[in-house]
Amino acid sequence: MQSALGQVKSVKQGYWRSQFLPHVELRSTYQSRVGYGEHLHRAFSIGAILEGQTCVRYLGQEKRAQAGELALIEPGAAHSCNPIGEQARSYHMLYINADWCLERLSSLLDSRVERLRCSCFSINDPALFSRYLSLVDALMQREPQAWERALAAFIDPLMLRYCSPDLPSTERGAVRFMRSRLQESLSSPPTLAELANDLSLRPETLIRAFYREVGMTPHAYVNSLRIEWAKSLLKEGESIADTAQTVGFSDQSHFHKRFVAATAATPGQYLLNIP
Repeated sequence: MQSALGQVKSVKQGYWRSQFLPHVELRSTYQSRVGYGEHLHRAFSIGAILEGQTCVRYLGQEKRAQAGELALIEPGAAHSCNPIGEQARSYHMLYINADWCLERLSSLLDSRVERLRCSCFSINDPALFSRYLSLVDALMQREPQAWERALAAFIDPLMLRYCSPDLPSTERGAVRFMRSRLQESLSSPPTLAELANDLSLRPETLIRAFYREVGMTPHAYVNSLRIEWAKSLLKEGESIADTAQTVGFSDQSHFHKRFVAATAATPGQYLLNIP
C-alpha cells in the first residue's frame, strides 16, 4: 500500500502566485484521491470542481461538491476534504487574502463589512463557474492587468451575491417592489431614476440591493425577462420582427444580440427547432 507521502508525491498538482497579485494564490490538482485532515486557511478559499466530487466536513456538517460547482470556505473555518470512495477528483482552489476581500466588498456595498460570511457552501452557477475558469486562464498568461480584470469579473459578483450581509428590511422591500414594477411593464419599464424617486432611495442603493438579491442588475433583469417572453411569442407563431417590437427592444439587431447572449442561438435557429 502506498504511504500518505507517496500518495501526495504522485498527485499532479501545481501552485500559482505572483508579486504583482500578492493577495491571490491558486492551487490546481488533477486526478487526486488524497484526503486532507481538518485544517484551516486564513484566506477566503474558493474551489472549482472540474471532475468527480469531494466530501467536505465544514462547520460541523458534511457537505459535498461535484463537477461544475464552486465551493466556498470562509476565512478561518476548519474543514477537511476527502474523496468519495476511490473516486478521483480534479479541482482548482483559489486562496484570496481575507482583508483584501473585506475591503473589496465594503467598497462594493459602500458600507463597512467586518466579517466575510457565505450564505451557502456549494454553488451551482454556470456563469460564475465560467468566470472562475477564465480567471485561471488569465493567471496563466503574463499580463498582470488582465489578472486584475479577470479577478474583478469573478470575485465582485460572487461576493455581492453569496457573501454580503443580509439586506435591511427596507432594501428587501424595495427589491420586491422593483421586481413587480419591472415585470408588469417589460415593453416600457420605469427608469431607475423613477424607481428611486418612488422609493425615496438613491439609484446606487437600488442597484446594489437588486444585484445582491437577484444576482443581476435591474437592466439585465429586464432583458432576461424580455428574452423569456420573446421565446413564448416565437413559439406561438409571432414573427421575429414583431416579437422584437412587442417585448420592447429598440430594433431587431438589438433583440438579436440579446437573444444570442442569453440562449447561444439566434432567434432564427430557435424557430427552426419549434415543431
